[in-house]
Amino acid sequence: MIYLVRLPAAGKGRKELEHRAAWALLAYALEKEGRRPFSVGSLSYGPQGKPCLEGGPFFSVSHTKGLALCAVEDWETGADVEYRRALSPAVKSRVFTTGERALADAQPDPDAAYTALWTLKESYMKYTGLGLRQGAGSIGFLTLGPEPLLEGGGAVFRQAFWQGYSIAQCGPAGFRLRLCPVGLERLGLGIPGA
Repeated sequence: MIYLVRLPAAGKGRKELEHRAAWALLAYALEKEGRRPFSVGSLSYGPQGKPCLEGGPFFSVSHTKGLALCAVEDWETGADVEYRRALSPAVKSRVFTTGERALADAQPDPDAAYTALWTLKESYMKYTGLGLRQGAGSIGFLTLGPEPLLEGGGAVFRQAFWQGYSIAQCGPAGFRLRLCPVGLERLGLGIPGA
């Protein structure tokens, strides 16, 4: 399940708020699902530095301009979210394979396609635990859509577009992408007007 929360998209401290909200979503999700309480002290780290909870569940957090999310599953997962944006030609050539650039440029909205590909790559790098060390350019997708295909296989992907955001989740076997919007007031972050 992916829990997500809308946040103020601008303002001082926006990135810090997004970061805090993503971790607050993990605590919220664990409580809602009747799992153990979350505390930063309960985190451990895998061999590549990926944060995890000893004995599960598996989780992945992400945030971007105005949205934070947390995926919580009984299986290894990686999730990412990005707001639709235009990328420079230099970034496109460094991050995307030749096939991906052709795929994105052939779409009716190439910027949305590049954003979708970016979230897929990030979800995979979080899934493997290698992060940016893996190199986004070494990961290639053959298709876009609700069930994108990774060149060479090795993982399953689901993707959704929600209120201008591209959301991607990666896992080891077939799964259904489930989004659970959460009201900001439920996270107890003490934000006026929430």
